[in-house]
Amino acid sequence: MRYWMPIVFMLTLAMALWLRLPGLEQRPMHHDEANQAYRCGILLESGEYTYDADDHHGPTLYYLTLPSAWLAGVQTFVDSNEWTYRLVPAFFGFLLVLCTPLLRSGIGCVAVLAVALFSAISPAMAYYSRFYIQEMLLVFFTYLAIASGWLSWRSGSRRWAAACGLALGLMFATKETAIMAYAALFGAAILCAVIDRKVHLPLKNMLLAAACAIFVSIVLFSSFFTNVDGPLESIMAYQGYFARGTGVNTDHVHPWYFYLRMLSFYRFDGGPVWSEALILVLGLGGCASIVLKKIPANCDLGLARFIMFYTLLLTAVYSVIPYKTPWCMLSFLHGWIILAGIGVGALVQKGRWSWLWVVPILLASAQLAGQAERTTRRYAADYRNPYVYAHTAPDFMNLVRRIGDLEAVSPKGNELYIQVAADPKAMWPLPFYLRGFKNVGYWDAADPLPVHPPADIIISSPALEVDPDAYLSEYYGLRADTLMAIHIRTSLWDAFMQTRQ
Repeated sequence: MRYWMPIVFMLTLAMALWLRLPGLEQRPMHHDEANQAYRCGILLESGEYTYDADDHHGPTLYYLTLPSAWLAGVQTFVDSNEWTYRLVPAFFGFLLVLCTPLLRSGIGCVAVLAVALFSAISPAMAYYSRFYIQEMLLVFFTYLAIASGWLSWRSGSRRWAAACGLALGLMFATKETAIMAYAALFGAAILCAVIDRKVHLPLKNMLLAAACAIFVSIVLFSSFFTNVDGPLESIMAYQGYFARGTGVNTDHVHPWYFYLRMLSFYRFDGGPVWSEALILVLGLGGCASIVLKKIPANCDLGLARFIMFYTLLLTAVYSVIPYKTPWCMLSFLHGWIILAGIGVGALVQKGRWSWLWVVPILLASAQLAGQAERTTRRYAADYRNPYVYAHTAPDFMNLVRRIGDLEAVSPKGNELYIQVAADPKAMWPLPFYLRGFKNVGYWDAADPLPVHPPADIIISSPALEVDPDAYLSEYYGLRADTLMAIHIRTSLWDAFMQTRQ
């Protein structure tokens, strides 16, 4: 075991990289990704960040993107590209796998290898590791908080206590849903204390962790002490998020079984079957081994019980809340992955022939990896993929290419005058793809467009009426249920058509 386990772990890391890095630029930007990238572009160019609770979340994603930009020599939003941004969640998705051995002393080597493997090949984990939103960072910081908290509890180390506090603070500074993880962590600790009845509280280490968490969150939300209102605003923002979580003023209301159905079995419109039931079944097996106290000898029952309660509580919280988007399930999914690792450890260390379980587990894992490959490549923007949610349609890139064709034939180049008339929530990710044009104006769909000077290109919903003698119109899919029109000035269109003769 001493020799082949490191080899298996290295192969797992290679698999994680293969699923996360190649072709990061190929999938169209989701409107949430483009919005986050725009916010990061402001920080990149001005060095300033101001917390805004309206769908932008905490500052860690933006600040942690800066090294990616600097290493690539990117100094402005215009110079950036998909790689600049998506490399960040890909890195933290890989780091999540790399740091799995932090729990080796708590769950054992076999379980750690299984957790690393499932974290690497889970279709949801792989897909959203290529998505420029906060979720993968939140999952990593939550795992770091659990692992470092365990190591501090086990050894009494103040360094690990400080690391736990920093991770807890980074969770809060990443996304407001961190409070649900806090609640599940606290609830799991209470349940473990009730069962154990002999819990010693290391108060000094707990106070140190709390101080570190508060400090790092204040530093980040205050933009390194340049915005003193930021920390308070990060707390006041929960009024709006509580309303959204209960289904008020949101379109993302789904039934309680939304996540579990997606993970267990999903097939839509003749597409392929998607399922991460392997993780759920093995996770339930891990729960059974914990309840029956039949975990491997090198697995700590207290830690395993804590992870089980935490995962079950967090799953229940996310299921009960009406507001649901697929990426939100990553936090509790990783808990199930850890439980699945414990389940694997219990299976393969039971008796003389228990290693025979390795073969069917590996075969099922190969099928899971195949799904991960499909979800990150061929079906990356396909609506039949369960993780593709209100995503930009591939046809939208034809609109982007058309604008590039027109730029190439116009003497104005990137100084073309472009008017965008659409609902503010329906125009993204267009601002990301128009970032290189100097004369772009945005109007609400209900606002009248100025006619002097006349626009070279008008991009709008299909409902907008334009002079058919002055503009030629084309239509492209923005999302599966949304069209976008591009109206091209006839003189510009004629110049383009001459290049096609």
